[in-house]
Amino acid sequence: MKLNIAICDDDKSDISKLTHILESYYISKDVDLKIDSFTNGKALFQAYQKANDYHVLLLDVEMPVLNGLRIAETIRTTIDKHVIIVFISNYPKYMQDSFRVHPFHYITKPITMDNIYDLMDNIVKEITDSHIVYSLISTDEGDITINIKDVLYIEVTDGKAGILSFHFCDKSVSTKGTLSYWKEELKDYNFYQCYRSILLNLSHIHYFEKRSIILDNGIRIPVGRSSEKELRDLYLNHAVELMNL
Repeated sequence: MKLNIAICDDDKSDISKLTHILESYYISKDVDLKIDSFTNGKALFQAYQKANDYHVLLLDVEMPVLNGLRIAETIRTTIDKHVIIVFISNYPKYMQDSFRVHPFHYITKPITMDNIYDLMDNIVKEITDSHIVYSLISTDEGDITINIKDVLYIEVTDGKAGILSFHFCDKSVSTKGTLSYWKEELKDYNFYQCYRSILLNLSHIHYFEKRSIILDNGIRIPVGRSSEKELRDLYLNHAVELMNL
């Protein structure tokens, strides 16, 4: 498992200590960690807007200009609703306020190796148990990690050059590859080839129209004539599975 972690704390000594513990965790456990650190919320937010590839945010609550609670709330509502947020603070009094952004945990400083190890074990278990699937794709701007659940559909945009587009609610990302590869890779995650050039995530179907589907973000995509009935049946079965979870 590979996890991208962002630390945001205006105290550089706390960043150094936390990074050292996480690197020790990486060595002792079979978890590959990529760690970025920021000393202010604005820098984290700008980096997040460009990459949007963090799985875990470790945020100090009290920071100048943009505190940890404000950062978490903005990221939750505008960029990434799935990211795991952990607050690390000298002040337990902020714990109640933190509930509004649904943090995974709240740790009171000073941090120790034991509480960070326990935290990371719980995060790994949470990701494994909730079947969150991350995948690495290569783009012109470098490799990025995506949450498969966030993908609305994958589309062939240039068959000759082997270019695919991964479509999300608010953006699209281009990469090289084949639809057949991703169809096989995602066969257990409710993806269905509804058209010759489109692999659809059933979880993002908003409603059906004749020979087309409207997705969560309002985009209409075509459905092949021979696929329409099977797709409706699969969608209904998927909806029933979700209701029974």
